[in-house]
Amino acid sequence: MPDHTPIPIDSHRIADDEVGKPAVFGAILSGQPLEIHRNIFEGDYSRFRSGVWQCTPGLVAMKDWPYHEFCVLLSGRVIITPEGGTPREYKAGDALVLPMGFTGTWEILETVRKYYAVQARQPLLRRMKARVKGWLRPEAKGGPAATTQPGTAF
Repeated sequence: MPDHTPIPIDSHRIADDEVGKPAVFGAILSGQPLEIHRNIFEGDYSRFRSGVWQCTPGLVAMKDWPYHEFCVLLSGRVIITPEGGTPREYKAGDALVLPMGFTGTWEILETVRKYYAVQARQPLLRRMKARVKGWLRPEAKGGPAATTQPGTAF
């Protein structure tokens, strides 16, 4: 039987004096950003992961980010600039979603530590099975689920 016990994600999984490795989440444009991550939980065949991440200052270009990512900044400051978009600064206490496919830069001004939850794209075969299953459901053609009111949960 699977264990369904909640798993705490503690920011102290990364020690304050711990030194990371060169950042690999994108191409380093300036500085020498060092990153550390601790996956605390993995599920859905490693498609979903969550934990704690930290990176020191530097400018990193990201291209076609492979996850949907939700994060909450615990410390530090970063300016995130989507390609062709407006820069926006995030700081401790801020939460954001980085959508799959994001292309742009992270300018880390002060060492950033964050909680993260990422979900990777499903393998093609699983996506196709889900699509076909959706086509075969009666509500997909105007059945009971099609009458759900906007804003109704589930």
